[in-house]
Formats: sequence, C-alpha cells, structure tokens
Amino acid sequence: MAEPVFDVTQPKEDELDIRPLSGALGAEVRGIDLKQLDESDFETIHSLLMQYSVLAIHDQAHLSDDDLRDFGLRWGELDVHGYSPTVKGFKDLLNIRSGPERRASAEGWHSDVSWKEIPPKISMLLARTVPSIGGDTVYASQYKAYEDLSDPMKDLLEQLDAEHDGRVFDIDLIRKPVRHPVVLRHPETGRKALYVNAGFTRRIADLPPIESQGILSMLYDHCTRVRYQARVRYEVGTLSIWDNRCVQHCAPPDYGYEERELHRVAVLCDERPAR
Repeated sequence: MAEPVFDVTQPKEDELDIRPLSGALGAEVRGIDLKQLDESDFETIHSLLMQYSVLAIHDQAHLSDDDLRDFGLRWGELDVHGYSPTVKGFKDLLNIRSGPERRASAEGWHSDVSWKEIPPKISMLLARTVPSIGGDTVYASQYKAYEDLSDPMKDLLEQLDAEHDGRVFDIDLIRKPVRHPVVLRHPETGRKALYVNAGFTRRIADLPPIESQGILSMLYDHCTRVRYQARVRYEVGTLSIWDNRCVQHCAPPDYGYEERELHRVAVLCDERPAR
C-alpha cells in the first residue's frame, strides 16, 4: 500500500491509500467508509480536501441517497439549486443524468452556482452509473492560476469585482446579477484564488465593456490551462468532492449516448466570497 503523502495526526490516516491525481491538484483515496466516519475520520477527509482541493473517494457504492445527504450536512447547509432535476424525494440532491434520450450538457468550465449571493463552497458527486469509457470530470486549480499571474496583473485583479448570473437556467436571472471578487481569499486556507468562470461570470463591474471583455477573455483562457488540471475517472461508487472556492470543473461529453448518472450534493459557503 502506498505511503500516505499528507502527514496529519488523525487516527486511521495511515490505513488510507492516497494517490495524487496531478501535480496541480487532486488525490484518489481508498480505504475509508463515508457511512462510518467518526470525528477524527471526518477531520482527515477535511484536511485532505484543504490540501488537494479535489478528492476521488472510491468504493462508496453502498451509500444511499440519505447517506450522501447526511455526509453533505456534516460540511454545512445544503444548497437547493432550484432549476436542475433532483433525485426523487429530495429537493437538495441533483440527479446529473444523461443517456440515449438526453445527452450531457455540462461541458463548459464553471464553478457551481456562482450566480448566487451565497454560492456552494463544496460540491460532491456520487457515481451511480458510469459509461464504459469516458464520462470523467476535469478540474482546474484556481490557486495555481492566480499564483502564475504577474504581480502587476494580480494588483489589478485584486481591486475588481465581477457580476455573475444564472441566465442559462432561467432568463429572468439576467436581471438578478450578484457581485463577487475577481480574486478571493479562501476563508480556511488563507490562499488567494481566481473566482471567475465562463459559465456564469458576465462582466467586470465598473469597467467599460471593451475592458471587461478583454480581461475576462484572458482569464478564461488562462485559468483552465492544462497545467492546472486533474481528471477524476469514475467507478460505480466513486464520490468526487471538490472545493468550489478554488476549483473550476467541466464534464466532457465524450461517452456518446451511454448512460451516466451521478447524484450531487452542494454545501453552501458560510458567508459570501471575500477578499
């Protein structure tokens, strides 16, 4: 079994198989049952997430939807999306499903629900059905993207706010934009991260359109470069959990019309993103 790469003092951590997904972010984890977590186990998972930003925790097929929801509640209040299909009987579990009659539609890079005043801090997907090939989720570190910028560009961006809206779900939301910092400071790690995404960010506040468009176009290209990426390859029962405050993601529709079903829980930030 691989030697753990993250040295924490929690009991049982030395029993885990922890393998980084890339040099930028992410790790696979085996050897833990999310249904049986005690407080020290939960703190181990929390510490690993703060280090790696994305975890693929395998061998969780035995979790029911109630178990998934209970695990989400350990992190905080759950988001009610309000627009996407839900698992029957739940308002805060999304059913991310595609197949012969409905092809996947989350190909674009985004941070979940950044169009809300209080967006999710953490999202998690539990794989129920996976295609024979493809169907991964790809993640990009917004810590790394920020850190690679020049000092003058950092100075400029740290002064700016951006407007986000959810028009892709409901055109009426175009009239309800929210403002978030272009660069946020993570409230738990203290690190700075870019917080704009092509899915929901519409403009840089207080800038004329030509300046706003130029800055956002550059950032969209920069913040999803391959050097910042890691890929989670699902097995049935893989739970992918990530930190929306420092990560963007996308789901390439590279599996044709095969069945793919994942159940999603998102945990709300404790407060609005801030500098």
